[in-house]
Amino acid sequence: MDLWSYVLFFLEMVFYTIGAVVICGLVVGLCERLFLFLMGPGVGRKVVIGTSLIGTPVHELSHALMCLIFRHKIQEVKLWQPCSEDGTLGYVTHAYNPKNPYQVLGNLFIGVGPIFGGLGVIMLCLNFAFPNTLASFFASTAESLSDGGVGIWGVFLAGLQIIPHLIAEFFNDDMYLWVRIVGFVVMMSVSLHINLSLADIKGAATAIPLYLVLVLIPTVVVSLIGYGAMSATLLAVQSFSTLMFAMFTIVFVLALFQILLALVVYILRRTLGRK
Repeated sequence: MDLWSYVLFFLEMVFYTIGAVVICGLVVGLCERLFLFLMGPGVGRKVVIGTSLIGTPVHELSHALMCLIFRHKIQEVKLWQPCSEDGTLGYVTHAYNPKNPYQVLGNLFIGVGPIFGGLGVIMLCLNFAFPNTLASFFASTAESLSDGGVGIWGVFLAGLQIIPHLIAEFFNDDMYLWVRIVGFVVMMSVSLHINLSLADIKGAATAIPLYLVLVLIPTVVVSLIGYGAMSATLLAVQSFSTLMFAMFTIVFVLALFQILLALVVYILRRTLGRK
């Protein structure tokens, strides 16, 4: 086996494990910035603060849960502070033993925790308020994953089908309208605050060297076995990553929906001659 083949294998393993999750968080963050730009600084800030009543506690509790899992000592938790001087809507401060590899690795998962926590809340909302949409999503995702050549792009296109199903079920008479309204508001609020802050990224970055070492060890062992073992391992990791991306597609769809709403506001504001 040549060195380049191993380097490529190693990079793919890193990307398909945690790299894809981080990219998802950054993309959602870019969507939020575009949303704020289209809404305008005044209205956009008010929307962010209003939705933070739900979204920020979910964000911070996700950090706190990961702190508990990785045995970090939680020093202070602020679930919601809309009137802070620096604009910080919430935070979790924690301490850990830098000589404990498990706790050091925890920084990575604590940093990206809001992605998983927010996704979990959104899935629960879909389950209770839009069960048919969720069932349709799982069915289309399973069909896409069963097609060996579909790839991540195919899964993403299948996930976009959530939009018409969501709209159709919103006006369905099978459930009380207020349940669907509450579920929709919670999902939109959570998705708007699921992005990774600069502090989240800095905290997660401290665990990257250790994480790379942990990926390095098994990849070396697998590469010594041969190309067959490398292909099998990479295929398994790709399948898992694609499945996770299918779940994150829900967040992307909600982010795109927010951008569409903000675009309408932007066009109306420009048409009326307002900044």
